[in-house]
Amino acid sequence: ALVAPLPFAIVMPGASQNIFKKIITIKNQKSYPANGRLDLMSILVTNPDNWIVGPQVIYSWLRSDQAVYPRAAFYPPGTTNRSEKKAAKKDMTSSQSRAIQAALTFLKDNPDYGVARDQLVEKNISFDVKRTGGPSGGMVFAIGVIELLGARDILKGRHIAGTGTITVDGRVGPIGGINEKIRAAHKAGAELFLAPQANGDEITIFPKTMKIVIVATLKDALDALSQGA
Repeated sequence: ALVAPLPFAIVMPGASQNIFKKIITIKNQKSYPANGRLDLMSILVTNPDNWIVGPQVIYSWLRSDQAVYPRAAFYPPGTTNRSEKKAAKKDMTSSQSRAIQAALTFLKDNPDYGVARDQLVEKNISFDVKRTGGPSGGMVFAIGVIELLGARDILKGRHIAGTGTITVDGRVGPIGGINEKIRAAHKAGAELFLAPQANGDEITIFPKTMKIVIVATLKDALDALSQGA
């Protein structure tokens, strides 16, 4: 039993990437410098081509910085490393497109952010993310676009992190590995973490030096940041 492959996946905290450092690019459009740091979070999950065995599961259960999930929570049956990378890249591209649309829609509906409607052009915004994939960066991408295009200072010099999928109408959806992303954000020094409402019941990590704010929409997130949450 100790050497038999088991249907589990091991999840660990991943990297924190400041999206204002060579990730978001805005061309031929008026923009403002970001006043603060906004982190895109990732997690590390065992390769779908590799099955883990009993001792690995036990070791990960004993470690506070790792978690064991059913394999099916991350990989559908038949998933390979190659197919997973392809799907993650596709999800990331779709997430970025939705984030841009959500951000521009928000700015059009909220003129107090100081952007004229005729200045908002989707093709002038691009992303370059090499170290992660999947759809979970959607909300962070949208906030980043709004911070750069809007005249209002959203971040106010703070170090913010967050995660959550995004729809074109600004709804924030759940992601996998929420606690591991909170750990990574705390380790990177974030002072506030934006988490999807749909993941609220899963959160078990509450660092003393980092506030966690639960949001259901992009507007919730921006309101929390604007109010100095």
